[in-house]
Amino acid sequence: MTTLGILSLSNDGDYVGQNADFGPGIAGACHYDSAPIWRQVPGAWAANVVSGDVACEAAYVKAARELVEEGADAITCDCGFTIRYQNAIAAAVSVPVSTSSLLLLPKLLIEAPKEQKIAVLTADTRCLDSSIFATLGIVDRSRLVIEGLEGTATHAYMWAEKGTIGVEKVLTDTDNIIERVRNVENIAAVLCECTIFVRVSSRIRRLTGLPVYDAANNAALLMAARI
Repeated sequence: MTTLGILSLSNDGDYVGQNADFGPGIAGACHYDSAPIWRQVPGAWAANVVSGDVACEAAYVKAARELVEEGADAITCDCGFTIRYQNAIAAAVSVPVSTSSLLLLPKLLIEAPKEQKIAVLTADTRCLDSSIFATLGIVDRSRLVIEGLEGTATHAYMWAEKGTIGVEKVLTDTDNIIERVRNVENIAAVLCECTIFVRVSSRIRRLTGLPVYDAANNAALLMAARI
């Protein structure tokens, strides 16, 4: 049995309430054949990582090595913007590393007909910058429809060092994004950068009728290739 290692932000928080459409997050054992192991990365706050603080890279590398020593057979992260540290982490450990569901984006663009687009749901559109697209080898963004959570209560919750938010509020914020996507023609698929969307992926699929890819799908694919 293989074990997934998850590198986690230092942010902590609680969800209040329940809803059948609000499921387990990326660390939920239901997504994998065996329960993952995880480690919080000291100093890796959402505000630092999403904005691209290079000082976080060394801490991620150190934590990845520690997870491998603990038995991780592959490494992923609980924030899609850790793609900024993909190359450094991959070079530092002897197991496969896929930091972000954004790594699926080139594949989705190739699979979709040229006249269709991919919707990208992100924590913050302002920080999905050219350096990230350069890492992905994407030059032309004309086929991307990018929607973010900035300005919402969910965004504020994720940025808090220790936050609390109601489940229904998260669903309202994510539903608003879903509605904007539904108003765009020729969307072939939805890619969720932010790992909070793992909790509502089934709802997004139902409301849009589209294929939806998230961080848990990315991690499961990573593990499926392991012996």
